[in-house]
Amino acid sequence: AFDIEYWLLEDLKLQRMPKPKSLAGQIALVTGGAGGIGRATANRLLREGACVVLADIDEAALASTNDELAKVYGRDFVRPVLINVTSEEQVISGFAETAVEFGGIDILVSNAGLASSAPIEETTLALWNKNMDILSTGYFLVSREAFRLFRAQKIGGNVVFVASKNGLAASPNAAAYCTAKAAEIHLARCLALEGAEAQIRVNVVNPDAVLRGSKIWTGEWKEQRAAAYKMSTDDLEEHYRSRSMLKRSVFPEDIAEAIYFLASDMSAKSTGNIINVDAGNAQSFTR
Repeated sequence: AFDIEYWLLEDLKLQRMPKPKSLAGQIALVTGGAGGIGRATANRLLREGACVVLADIDEAALASTNDELAKVYGRDFVRPVLINVTSEEQVISGFAETAVEFGGIDILVSNAGLASSAPIEETTLALWNKNMDILSTGYFLVSREAFRLFRAQKIGGNVVFVASKNGLAASPNAAAYCTAKAAEIHLARCLALEGAEAQIRVNVVNPDAVLRGSKIWTGEWKEQRAAAYKMSTDDLEEHYRSRSMLKRSVFPEDIAEAIYFLASDMSAKSTGNIINVDAGNAQSFTR
């Protein structure tokens, strides 16, 4: 009688309830969170129930993006933190602030970046160092702090690097950028080895030619790449689209989808891997 009148009905009620979202209870920190890919990634993770800390060096863009996402998902689920990834002190304090706000971290999306273009003879030491500082040292610093928290928490962790097709395929007039992106990819492989025994997964997404919404493409990079390919800036997007194997443009949401896959349990048995989201480029095939 008890089963009939209580437990079976209760079980039926539970079955009718919506299933928890795939990232419910997960805490993610996204560097470069106010840019096109960062914003799209935060939106994708929030949609799956994660709490997200947006980290960026651009204070105005950071506040705007935080407000935009908070209106959709609620202020309890998103926080801004000002981080210059080349500053060890800011990185350490940013992760400490994340732990205070949400209690810890489960996912790091290392996405902060820049782009530069110059022939090797015109590549200054300052330009070379700027690429290395942000794209190599910056990725090291945020990964190190994430690993420290992951190991203290003893519940595993997840790191996704946003690198570039240029980390695998050479490009004209971009030696500093390509080299720094290659360093990111190899750092991810090293971290995948170090983190595996603690269930810390590390994977890479390689975008290519994500023009829409990107802060990188609003600066000199667009003019520099157009000059490298001897064409007008107006023709650049079509150039990238037509040179791809699939003849398709790549958008921030496409990158965010790959990041979500690697950050979720759908890829629970993958580490040290690379997903290219470049509409197809034979030069960047990993094998």
